Amino acid sequence: MSIPSLRILLFDDDASLRATLRICVEAASHQCMEAKDGHDAQEWLEGHLVDLMVTDYQMPGITGLELIQWIKSHKKTKSLQIIFYSGQLTADLKARALHSGSSAVLEKPFSFQEFLLLISQVGGESLA
Repeated sequence: MSIPSLRILLFDDDASLRATLRICVEAASHQCMEAKDGHDAQEWLEGHLVDLMVTDYQMPGITGLELIQWIKSHKKTKSLQIIFYSGQLTADLKARALHSGSSAVLEKPFSFQEFLLLISQVGGESLA
């Protein structure tokens, strides 16, 4: 079963990974926007609506975890579904991400199939 097209914001400072994930997201017929740092993501979210945000943990300036906390503290973005990922995922970091409001957590490296499955699962929740 396919879900309707989602508007997804990708937040990662690695331009090549962002480009690769964007191709994957758009191949699954979703719209994809990109943010290269936390301030860029905050500015984008203040002016636009998205169904789902995907964020890496390790970022210059604002980490993915800090961005989740910011999102959940604002009325406009509080209900936003979030997929959090990290290459240094520990049980503690996973628990902190989920406690802060992340809908799902992925450990890098992950497969595109696993990534798209989570988008379908979490994205379906945002459309419910």
